[in-house]
Amino acid sequence: MKKTTSTSIPLYITVLFVTCLVILIANAYSAYQNLEKLKSNNDWVEHTWSVKDKLKNINLLIMDSESSLRGYFMSGNEIYLRPWHIAKNKLESDFKELERLLGDSPAQVKNLTELRKLYDSKAKIFELGISRYKEFGLTGIIELSKVGDGREVMDEIRLLDIIMEKEENEALVSRRERFYKEYKDALFFGTATNAIALLVLILFYRLIYRSFYKQRGIENALKIANDNLESTVLKRTEQLSVLSHHLLNVSEKEKAKLARELHDEMGSNLTAISMDISVVTEKLKNKEPDLAKQLQRTKRALLDTVDMKRRIIEDLRPSMLDNLGLSASIQHYCEEATAMAGLGYVTDITEDFDTIDPAWAIALFRITQESLNNVIKYAQATEVKISLKRMDKGLWLQILDDGIGIQKDAVAKPKTHGILGMRERALLLGGSFSVKPGEKNKGTAVEAFIPFKE
Repeated sequence: MKKTTSTSIPLYITVLFVTCLVILIANAYSAYQNLEKLKSNNDWVEHTWSVKDKLKNINLLIMDSESSLRGYFMSGNEIYLRPWHIAKNKLESDFKELERLLGDSPAQVKNLTELRKLYDSKAKIFELGISRYKEFGLTGIIELSKVGDGREVMDEIRLLDIIMEKEENEALVSRRERFYKEYKDALFFGTATNAIALLVLILFYRLIYRSFYKQRGIENALKIANDNLESTVLKRTEQLSVLSHHLLNVSEKEKAKLARELHDEMGSNLTAISMDISVVTEKLKNKEPDLAKQLQRTKRALLDTVDMKRRIIEDLRPSMLDNLGLSASIQHYCEEATAMAGLGYVTDITEDFDTIDPAWAIALFRITQESLNNVIKYAQATEVKISLKRMDKGLWLQILDDGIGIQKDAVAKPKTHGILGMRERALLLGGSFSVKPGEKNKGTAVEAFIPFKE
C-alpha cells in the first residue's frame, strides 16, 4: 500500500492562529469602544460646561439689565437702556440653546420652563418700570418698588440657576462614575484578552519552534542519508568505471588475439588452399577445361574470403595503428569507408600523434570508426569532416557531417547509435564526449576531448 504524505498545515496550528486572531480582533474592538466612550464622556463634560456657561450668562444679562435700568432711572438718559435691549435678543437665543442642550433631561427641561417664566416675569417688571418712569418719573418707580416683586423674582432666578447647575453637576458625576466602571471592566477585559493572546502566541511559538527543530532533524537525517547514498553511488560508479575499463582492455586484447590468430593460422591456410587450387587448375586446363573453370570460380570465392578476413582483422585490431600510427589509420579507414558509401570526406589532422598512449589511440580510433559508421547508416550526408588536433590541455577530436542531424531523444538514450560505448571510452580516459547539432544547426557534430595527464 502506497503511503501518502500530507502537505497541509496541521490543524492545531490553524486553530491556534485563528484563536489568536479572534482575540486580537476582540481586543481591538474593545479598545475602539473605550475610545468611543471616552469621547462620549468628554462630550458630556463639554455639554455640562456649556449649560453652566449659558445659565451664568443668562444670570449676568439679567443683572446687567437691572443695573442699566437703575442708571436710566437715576439719570433719565436712555443710553442706559441699550444693555437691556441687547440682553432681550441675547437671552432669547440663549434660552433656545439651553432648550436644545437640555432636551435629554425632563427634569432640566421643567426647570428651564420655570426659568423662562421667571425671566418673562422679570422682563415685564423691567418694561413696566420703564413705562412708569416715562409717565410718572421717579415717583412711579418708588411706588413700583414698594410692591417688591422684582427682588423676589431675581432671587428665584438665582436659586433656579443654582438648582439647574447642581443637577447638571450630579448628572456629570453619574456619567463619570458609569464611564469609569465601564472603563475598569474594559481594562480588565483588555488585560485578560492580552494575557490570553500572549499565552497563545507563546504556545504558537513553542509549537513552531518544536516543528522547526523536528524538520531540521529530518533534514539533517535526510542529508546524511543523501551523503551516504552519494558516497555509495560514487564508490559504485568508480567500481563500474574500473570494471568497464577492464572489460574494454580485455575486449581489445581479445580482439587483438583473435586478429592475430585469423591472420597467422587462417591466413596461412587460405594461402595454401589458393596455391593448391592454382596448381590443380593449371594441370586440368587442357584435359578438363570445365573443371578448370569451376576451380577458377572457387579461387575467386577464396580470394573474396581472404579480403573479408582482412577486413574482419582490421575491424578487430587495425594493424595500421601499430605500424603507421593514429593519423594514418584514421585517414586510411575514412578513405575506404567513404569510398564504399559514396561519401565525400575531408580530414584536418595536424600531426601524426605517434607518441601518444596506445589506449588513447585505440579510443580515438574507435570513436572515429563508430561515428563514421553512424554517418553512413543514418545521416544521409554528402560529406564528412574529421578533425584531430592537439590543444593546450589535451587532444580534441571532431566528426562533423552535413546530414539530417540526430534527434534529441536519440542523444538522450545512450544506448542508441553506439553513443554509450563512445562516451564510456572518453570518460575512462578522464575526458568528455558530446553529440550536438553541427554548424548553423545543420548535420551532427560528435566531439571528444581527452586531457593530458598532470
